[in-house]
Formats: sequence, C-alpha cells, structure tokens
Amino acid sequence: MAVPRTPMRVVPKTPRVHQTVEKQRRDTSDKARDPVNVFCRVRPLQSDADLTSLRVKNSTTIALNPQDQLLQHHKPHNGAQREVQYIFKHVFQPDATQQDVYAAVAQPLVENLLKGRNSLLFTYGVTGSGKTYTMTGNLRHRGIMPRCLDVLFRTISDYQAKKFVFKPDKLNGFEILSEEDALLERQHEMNQRFAGSGRFAFRHKDSDPEIASQASVEPIPLLGLDEDNMYSVFVTYIEIYNNSVYDLLEDSGIQKTLQSKIIREDANRHMFVHGVTEVEVKTVEDALEVFQMGQKRKRMGHTVLNAESSRSHSVFNIRLVQAPTDSQGENVVQDRQNITVSQLSLVDLAGSERSSRTKNTGVRLREAGNINNSLMTLRTCLEYLRENQLAASNGLAPKKVPYRDSKITHMFKNYFDGEGQVSMIVCINPRIEDYDENMQVMKFAEMTQEVQIARATPMKQDLGLTPGRRKANKLFKIAVNNLNELGIPEAKDLEVDVGLVYSLGPDFPAYEMDSPEAQIKIRELMHYLEQRIEKRKKLRANLDIKCDSFRQMLMNLDRDNLQLRTELASLKAVYKQERDRSAALEKKVRIHESSIDVLNNTLSKQERQIEELTFKLNEKENMLTQKEHEKEKQKKKFSSKLAVESDKNKREFELKLREQRVKLQERMRIKDEKLRLVSNILQSEDLPSLPRSQSSENILNEKDRGAYTARTEESSVPATRTDIYATPRHGAAAANNRHRRSRSAGDKWLEHRAANPVPLGTIMQPYLKNRKSVTKLTDLKELTAHGTTKYCLVSQDADTDGDVETKLYKGNVIPTCGGGAQVVFNDVECLKQKSPVHSPTRKRPSNGNISALGGGAVPSTVTSAQDVASRCNLGIEGHSSKKSKI
Repeated sequence: MAVPRTPMRVVPKTPRVHQTVEKQRRDTSDKARDPVNVFCRVRPLQSDADLTSLRVKNSTTIALNPQDQLLQHHKPHNGAQREVQYIFKHVFQPDATQQDVYAAVAQPLVENLLKGRNSLLFTYGVTGSGKTYTMTGNLRHRGIMPRCLDVLFRTISDYQAKKFVFKPDKLNGFEILSEEDALLERQHEMNQRFAGSGRFAFRHKDSDPEIASQASVEPIPLLGLDEDNMYSVFVTYIEIYNNSVYDLLEDSGIQKTLQSKIIREDANRHMFVHGVTEVEVKTVEDALEVFQMGQKRKRMGHTVLNAESSRSHSVFNIRLVQAPTDSQGENVVQDRQNITVSQLSLVDLAGSERSSRTKNTGVRLREAGNINNSLMTLRTCLEYLRENQLAASNGLAPKKVPYRDSKITHMFKNYFDGEGQVSMIVCINPRIEDYDENMQVMKFAEMTQEVQIARATPMKQDLGLTPGRRKANKLFKIAVNNLNELGIPEAKDLEVDVGLVYSLGPDFPAYEMDSPEAQIKIRELMHYLEQRIEKRKKLRANLDIKCDSFRQMLMNLDRDNLQLRTELASLKAVYKQERDRSAALEKKVRIHESSIDVLNNTLSKQERQIEELTFKLNEKENMLTQKEHEKEKQKKKFSSKLAVESDKNKREFELKLREQRVKLQERMRIKDEKLRLVSNILQSEDLPSLPRSQSSENILNEKDRGAYTARTEESSVPATRTDIYATPRHGAAAANNRHRRSRSAGDKWLEHRAANPVPLGTIMQPYLKNRKSVTKLTDLKELTAHGTTKYCLVSQDADTDGDVETKLYKGNVIPTCGGGAQVVFNDVECLKQKSPVHSPTRKRPSNGNISALGGGAVPSTVTSAQDVASRCNLGIEGHSSKKSKI
C-alpha cells in the first residue's frame, strides 16, 4: 500500500542522475492530481444588429455554429460541418457580473493563498474579447485583481506585521529583521518619501479611478486564517514584451527605458525573475497605487480590432509571507526556516490576432508575431504534458517539455510541474467575424482541461506552541488594564502561561520495510524518534518547573487568605459605622434640597422681572437715540444751508468791493500818471519837442491800451500825493519802444514759482523751453542777466469747491531807458484739477489786499485772474551808474 511521505528532512546524499529523475517522476506520480480549471466568459455584443457565432446551452456547455450556416440561413446538407459543442467547468453568460466571476474563479485561489498554496490564473482569448476588463475592471465594475486584494487585506487586517519585519533577500526568499532594523528601514522610507526621491516618491497619490472603483458591496473576510501567524503582502508587476522580461516597478531614475531581466532558479528549484522589485503594501490603496505606476509603463497600442490593445503579457504577483509568533503571541519567531511564502499570479495574456485582419505593419507586426509565438509555445507545452500523462499510464518514456522556448512558459514551469493550482478564463467575443479565432481558442481550452496538475501539499512547521496564544495574550492584557483602572495594585504581578503544548507531535508515520530504500527510511525513523525523545525531555523539565511554581503559589495563596480574613472582619465594623453616617448625611441632603428648590423658584421670578425691565429700558433708549439722530440730522442740514448762503453773500460782497477798488485805483493811477508827466515836462531841461498831433492825453491813451505793466521804484505805493510831484534822482523809467530782439536768438524764460509747488497732475502740462526757475525775485540781475526775454509767474490756489487751481501769467521782458527792465503781461493760462467725488462747497478766504503797484489797462470784467494780475504787475528799474541831473 502506498503511504504518503513524511515532510521530515532526508539525510543528504549524492544520487545518480537517472536515479534522481526516476525518484522525482515516482514522487510526482504518487501525488493526487487536479485538472486545469478552465472557465469561459462570453462578452456581450456591442450592437443588437451583430450576428453571433455561438450559443450558450447551459452553465457548462457552449455550442459553436459554423459560419456558412449563419450566413446562408438554411440547414446544412449531408457532409457539411455541423454544430460543435464545448464543455467547461463553468460558462459565464454575457449578463454575468464581475462578482460572479470572482466568486467562482478567484476566491478559491485567495483561500489557497492564505493556506500557503500557490495559484496561477490566466486570461486567454483573441484581441478585444474582454481579458483586461475581466482582470482589472473599469470605473464602475472592479475586476478580479482589485477584488482579490480587497478580500485579502480585509481577512488579514488585524494580523499584519509591521512594515519591514519581512524583507526580500533578492533570491526569491525572505529574511526576518529585528524590531530595531525594521524601525531603521521605516525611518529611511519616510526620509525618501519627504525628499520625493527613490521608489517611495510615487506613494500617497490618488489611485487610478478605473481600478479603484466605488463598489457598494463590501467583501466578506475569508475564514480559516491562522490567527497565531503574522502576515505581510508583497506585490510585483512585470511584462513580457517581444519575449523579453521587464520590471514595470523598476526605479529607473534618469534612465527612462526599462532594462530586460533574466529568469533564474532559486535554491528550492523555483523559477523567479532575478532583480525584480518587490514592494510591501499594507492596504488596498497602496497596492493599487503600485499597480497604477506599472500600468503607466505598460506597452499599449492601437489596432484595427481594438483601440487600446495590450502588446505584451502582463503578470501581477501577490506574495503572502507568514510566520508564527513567539510564545507570547507578540513578535515573529526569528527563524527564517519558519517562513511560509505563497503566491497568486494573475496573468493577462495578450490577445492572439491575425495580421490579415489587424492590418499591422512594422513594429505592430513584429509584436503580433512574438505574441502568437509565445501563445503557440504555451499550447505546445500543454500538449506535451497531456501526452506525457498518457505515456506514463502506458509505461512509455516522457517527452521533454519545451518550457524554455518562451519566457511565459519558462516563468511558470513550477506550476505545471505540481507547485500550485492552475486556472484559466477563456474570453470569447461572440461576433461572427471572430468565428475562426474562437474555434482555435475553443480547441486550446478543450485540450487544456485534459492536463492533470499534481496537487501541492504545503509543509507547515510545528513549533509546539499553544494555539490561540495571540488572542489569549491580548485578552489577558485587556483584563490587566481593566484591573489597573479599578485600582487593584496586584494586577501588575499577574502572569499568563501560553507556552508549550504538552504533546509529542503528530501521529507516528507508517512505514513499509520491504522497499529497496529501507535504510533511508530507517534513518528517517531514527531521526524522528530522536526528536520525540528530545521533546519529551523538554516537556518533562517544563512540567517540573510548573509544578514547583504551582506549589509555591498555593502556599502564598493560603497565607494571603488568612491575612485577608482578619482584614475583612475589621472592614465590616468600619463599614457599619460608615453606613450609619451615610444615612444621617442623606437626611440632611434631602432637607437642603427642598430649601434649594424654594430659592430657585424665587430666583427665577426675579430674573423674569429683570428681563422685562431691561426690555422696557432698551426700548426707551432706542427712542431717545432715534430722536438724537433726527436732531443731529436737522442741525447738519441747516448748518450747511447757512454756510452756503453766507459764503455766497460774502463772495458777492467781496466781488463788488474789489470792482470798486479797482475802478478807484485805476482813476488814481491815470491822474498820477498825468501829474507825473506834467512834472517831468516842467522839470526837464532838454525836453524834446513832441509833434503837435501827439498830446499828453494821446500818450496816456496809448499806454492805457497796452497790457498790464508794473514798475517798481524805491517804494511799492507812494505814501502821499506829494511824493508824485517830487523830482526823481535819476529820472523816470521808461520803456524803450524801439527795442527789437532778434528772433533767431530764441526765447529764454524766467519761471517765478513757489518753493514747494503742488503737483499739477493734469493731462496738459506747461512746456517752457530754455527756462530758469526761481522762488524769490530779489536781485535785478536775475531778470536782466543771461538775455532773459520771457517771464512766467506760477500761482496756485484753491477755488470755491476746494480743488487746486494753477494759473500761469506770461509776459515779455522789455529793457527800460534807465538800464532796468519791465514786464508786460500778455497771456494767462489756467489749469484746474477736478475731484471725481463731489465735495461740498467750502468757503475760502480771498486776499483782499491789492498791491498798489503800477500796471497797464484793466479790462472791464473783473475776475479772480484780474485780481492776481493786478497784484503781480511790476516794473523793475536799475542803473549801472549814477546820472547827473540835466
């Protein structure tokens, strides 16, 4: 009778090659076998007008109709091709949901992952048949991959190890780090994340919305999880493009192109991609972010049959690492021999296609050729496996399976050799145009179901620790914390024993000694007995220690019990006294509570009265405030009216007064001028004879018709009338009427302005070419020197509206007969600045003092400009040397 082999370690020896191959073949044949699970999913038709080439008969059968029958719409004649039926493990109709596919196909694989078994899932079909949709899904319907991650993390959520407790060793294995080393690794990751560099720079971003869809139904955690283990999840994402392996999660840095990887064999003869990036993830969001980063690097292309066609095979591996905890159930046992690694590989195969339909050329044609070659190699390997199984039953020599002809078959060689469960989803597009491709896919699926895969039996290490120790230790800590909160000091001295289990291990294995390998089995049996004897000694020593500690504990409890009895008697007496005292105090409290109720009622009444009075007072204050506002408003209104009227009357009065003064001054000036001329005529010795036609009145009239003139002598205004008749020392200043200045010399201006003028800010600015500016005119040389020909007086004042008003009085500088100069004003410019906001009329004081300097003729209409002009008319006379009287 065949007996299952024990998982104990075999004494190493060096067998011959043919013996090793024969032994492996016999071990594989002794194991139970499972067929490859092949499922079929039919894609819905894109349009109701499309013809379909297949028909779903039931949940396991599909009927494929010939293309000629569908086009001719008649029954086939004798000898024509008939309807072909294909049977699968399960057929998903076009209305099947993503949850239905996951529950039937992928959920058993996730359960295997938790139990330490490996699993492989293919999606196979032609281009555009829905393989990627089935594997990843879209925005509204999640695919198999995100659902597997979601269920996995919900199941192990409370039993995950801290990050970097398990670390990949780059050789398809893992090592266990201490708590200090793991803390340093986490600190290093945090620094890189803050710096935005390295492999961790892409973390904590928004997930791809087409992957992380908003599912309304939350998955239910799976059962059968070993709660005494700690778990960590690692993911890898690779693609096989043009028969080369690339790591989609590689931190390429500056180099944008990915480097191809090689497939190697580890110490356990398992195939793996050397140097692949394994990222530890703690949540579904982290895993989807990693997938999104690899998805951006995946090679996609546009073909006639599919707008976004995968041009490579993609493999997304989910690796679950688990290890038992120590006797207290808190930390992982620091022994890498106890680590169990299981893997779920989700493979999205590129679609097979014919170049006659896709019209591919160049790079796309080469990609399609490599895709078809790799799929053909996969089909050849499965055919050889089926033939070898038939040959083994007939006692024939097996064929060598060509795994190395393609990277996809070389990578998953272990699964076909019995290292895990293999499943495949065949995706079908029911359009009549895909009839030939669907026929080939159906034949491949039918052949694949006949392949038998050896069932893997994972080995779990038995450390002899108490099952459920992790949860027991957790409950014990919760109880201790509750006792500490209640104020019981003895709680910190309590201990819980969740150590060794008093068992010598599993049942003794059965052996047969009639085989040629009896010596090897005897050595295995001796090794097994030595382990049992060693464990018996360890358990007996542990039992003696526990008996001694239990005996000591009983003695301590007896002593404590006697002491507690005496304390209890004394506490009872104290308790009786305190109870009587408490009753008396309760009686007093009831009396005080009744009096407090009465006072509270009185207080509430008083508060209501205060609120009513306060409300009335506020109403009165509001009425008074309103009346005060009305009074202030009326006062301001009448004050503004009064100010406007008084300002208006004052301006009219000042205008009339100024007009009268100007008229009187003008009359006085004319009379004084006549008298001065008469006096000069009388006192002059050499008086040139004037023509008879020109009299003194005519001379005066000619001067009156000129512009404003001004003359300065020793005093601005004669003090008395007698000064006019006084004989001047050097004669009177008179303008030189024959003076003519050359126009080619140009004008030179003398600008007379205030020391700190107000900026004009107007659009039109005065422009005086070749000018000199002065603030005070005290020296004659400033007017006569440098050939000055023009004079400009700048005056700035505020008008009645409060706006700045700038006036420029311009005149000619004419030399006088006495060597001085006089200014004849002939132009006035007025620049005003208007405020965009209307300002109320304000009264501005006007200068009532009018200079009594001489001037020219005054126009009949007197304005403020005339007032300033009359004050600014002046004549300057100067002599370089004294003159003698004539």
